[in-house]
Amino acid sequence: MKFPIRSSSLAVIVALCCVSCSDPALVEKREKQKAEIARLKGELALITEKLKSLPPDVSEQLAEAKKLSEKQTGEVTALETEIAALETKKKSLQAEFDTYKLKYQVK
Repeated sequence: MKFPIRSSSLAVIVALCCVSCSDPALVEKREKQKAEIARLKGELALITEKLKSLPPDVSEQLAEAKKLSEKQTGEVTALETEIAALETKKKSLQAEFDTYKLKYQVK
């Protein structure tokens, strides 16, 4: 089924196309949009470059370092406890030795 195009309808369509293409407000708006697109593309390119220059992800190594730190903290705590026990034992033995020396004075 064909629709006949009237010459007056075609003339109106052509006239509207020409008017909208040369409308200063639309031209200005289009130019602003082009400038905005260019600005955004530039920002996108900068962000992309920044992303490329980021250091590699070290979260796995950080997790390993935290585990090692926790292990070493536990070892330090155990050693501090052992040192405290040895110091107490030393004081006790020193007291026994001092008592022995008083009891059996060497001349």
